Amino acid sequence: MRYIIWGAPGSGSGIVEAACAELGVEYEARDLDARHDEHRGEAYGALNPHRKLPTLEVGDEVITESVAILLTLDERHPQGRLFPPPGSPERAQALRWMLYLATELYPLVELDDYPERFTGSAEAGTALRERAKAITRERWRTLEARIAGPYLLASGFSATDLYITKLAVWQDEAFRRTELPRVHALTEAVRLRPQLATVWARHIR
Repeated sequence: MRYIIWGAPGSGSGIVEAACAELGVEYEARDLDARHDEHRGEAYGALNPHRKLPTLEVGDEVITESVAILLTLDERHPQGRLFPPPGSPERAQALRWMLYLATELYPLVELDDYPERFTGSAEAGTALRERAKAITRERWRTLEARIAGPYLLASGFSATDLYITKLAVWQDEAFRRTELPRVHALTEAVRLRPQLATVWARHIR
């Protein structure tokens, strides 16, 4: 079984690449020129109508949405233990906070980076960006209080830590160090995992 991951260096596709690296499964990263919106073109749109990154291909199957991809990988490679065992309280918490990241934090990235997609004027875009930044920081503080250390769960590493790491490095480093010390320590712990070195070299500067 060989996976194809459509993404771009520095993008959210790093989460899926990191999960595959953790599992030790074979995959090919196919990079798109996100800086010039290649992923918003018709060719990629035929693969992923939402035109977002990443997309996972395996054979004739196409899977989009990071959470769906991570759960699929976990189901197909249970020996890799991307998440705690089904039915466990630890798994419930790992999924709870992964969905928090996917639904409460990740959408704010687009509002911050591309406010013009949602407003009709530059002035409104600036106001939207500032509001998105403020909400983002409050939501990171909520997560900060829930981190056991060094990973999210006291029981150890899970794929939710990959999600936290990738989204956290998009935040200002000074903010992370001063106001999110547990998040910052978690990202450092994840980045030190030897099997992830190649992935982070592509996705984290």
